[in-house]
Amino acid sequence: MRFMLVNQEHPSHNSACSACAQPLGSSYVRHVSKQERYCDYDCYRQQTAMDMLRPRSPFEAIAVLTAMAGWSWMIQMSALSRSLAEVYLREYVLLTTEGGDR
Repeated sequence: MRFMLVNQEHPSHNSACSACAQPLGSSYVRHVSKQERYCDYDCYRQQTAMDMLRPRSPFEAIAVLTAMAGWSWMIQMSALSRSLAEVYLREYVLLTTEGGDR
């Protein structure tokens, strides 16, 4: 993220914030490479965060969805294995405290 904070300088023409469309005042933030103007740093940060989350190609979107599906599957399997381990340990404790077969 590269940006410039412009103080005490109105834009050359009536322009609006690229994120929220409000008119720019005498101080605004300008993205260096894209030359977009934002009313303050919060609008700039929010817009650049959204740009980073947006996929740039169909292949990138497929990769992100595949990663999300894999992560979801891993979380579910982790919860299942934790539940099974808890049941096993609970039964083991009952057997040892009741004097079950050794």
